[in-house]
Amino acid sequence: MRILLTLVLSFTGTSVFAETVFARNTIRAREVISADAVFLKKIETAGAAQSLEDVIGSEAKRAIYAGQPVLVSNITQAAAIERNEVVTAIFELNGLTISTEARALERGAVGDVIRAMNLTSRNTIRAEVMAHGSLRVLP
Repeated sequence: MRILLTLVLSFTGTSVFAETVFARNTIRAREVISADAVFLKKIETAGAAQSLEDVIGSEAKRAIYAGQPVLVSNITQAAAIERNEVVTAIFELNGLTISTEARALERGAVGDVIRAMNLTSRNTIRAEVMAHGSLRVLP
């Protein structure tokens, strides 16, 4: 079967390799990956991202050096809130909405549950990071 597949592919001129995303220049840890920082190369690398859409806008967990493949395990969703950032915390329950300022005690991407400190009461709260950079306080 392999011989037949090899003959068919060599006869049609079709490449067997997939495309892999590589770093054009060094991407530092916690840096948001831009379109000009990566490129596609026709080679298959295990564990590497295979499309630019999966990588652009993501955040590097650790440094990715120029010419190296961008591994899926080395990228994550970009943080919407940084540690020590003052943000709006919103609590909603049965039509009642309370908003206050809070200091983020952790970094967090959209959808992450983080700890924050209510600046008015100095109590620690758990809250979900929202898309617009605020927190939704969990009951």
